[in-house]
Amino acid sequence: MWSTLIAVLGTLAGAGLASLTAHWTDRRARAAEHRQRVLDATAQLLAAALAYRERFWLQIADLRDGEPQSREARADLYRARSAVTQAFDRLALTTTDPELTTIAVETAWSAIDLGDITLGDVRDGRFSDEVEDALDAGRERSRDAHTALRDAVRTQ
Repeated sequence: MWSTLIAVLGTLAGAGLASLTAHWTDRRARAAEHRQRVLDATAQLLAAALAYRERFWLQIADLRDGEPQSREARADLYRARSAVTQAFDRLALTTTDPELTTIAVETAWSAIDLGDITLGDVRDGRFSDEVEDALDAGRERSRDAHTALRDAVRTQ
């Protein structure tokens, strides 16, 4: 009788341990999958913000060179802005980390806000000192936000 009871308890313990191990393995796999989705969404946002900034600075270079902004260049900038918004939305819907979301908001808006700088006229290849200062500050803000998001997702 004791041997049967020990065998039954051993079988139950083995089944419980196997179930618990499977549960832990499944949780680890789901956590790794979620982390990969967050990394992918973050990389998409970083790339979209970088592409927007690239288009913006090309536009600024053209204006400094005396070239008027074309409708197509303006449309490209708006499409790039939409790509930043879409990438941010994807990350915001993927992550559960409010700190990462806050940093992502800064990354997205620091890029998009560049387009809100009132440029004014160009003289001798430069905007007014105030505009040049605003452009420099915007460049630094967007670079810092980009770096902060990249660093934040790496340390998660």
